[in-house]
Amino acid sequence: MVELRIGTFGWQHHHWLGSFYPDDLPEAWQLDYFSNVCRVVLVPQSEWQYWSPAEVQAIAESIESGFDIYLALDHDLDNGLENPKTVAKLTNIVSLLGRSVVGFVVWSETPFTHLTLLQRPITLISSQHCLPSWQWQREGVWLSGNPLGWTAQLPEDGKEQTALLMDFVKSLSALDGTCSKQKTTPFIIGGDKIEMQQVANLKTISELLGY
Repeated sequence: MVELRIGTFGWQHHHWLGSFYPDDLPEAWQLDYFSNVCRVVLVPQSEWQYWSPAEVQAIAESIESGFDIYLALDHDLDNGLENPKTVAKLTNIVSLLGRSVVGFVVWSETPFTHLTLLQRPITLISSQHCLPSWQWQREGVWLSGNPLGWTAQLPEDGKEQTALLMDFVKSLSALDGTCSKQKTTPFIIGGDKIEMQQVANLKTISELLGY
């Protein structure tokens, strides 16, 4: 049986202060607090590309072993994988965070052939291109390559959330058991305004389904 980890697109959201994070929680402690609730996060490129070495070191000190970090990358932007500065930045982050960086999620609407980056697997999100091995279609886009769930529109209804998770897990069966090599499979909640109460509901449903 697959083991899902429910996470979010970033951990720094202003509207979480007071609703998820305590009002008096210092910003520097937010990741530590978040990692006690979710064991995986997908970091937007708009955040990691501005991390200083000191910030990366602080992140490394805030997380415990077993917390998974995925880094997002928009391949179609000028600072995509063809930009040496972008690759150098990613290389530096991976060198400091080590195995805590477990993969990359790439948005691309141009032909894309990378299967790995810095010896980490890639999940491709695209409306028209797919990597080999695993594919899942959601919200008009294909997710392919390294198995990773993504939704930018998490339903509020519990039955719809259940159907979402079951459909994703069903897609993993096409791997003929190879997904068992990956200890856990992430499912990331994105969108303009992520509500942690709904994320908590999804986690509960995942646990009840045995994921």
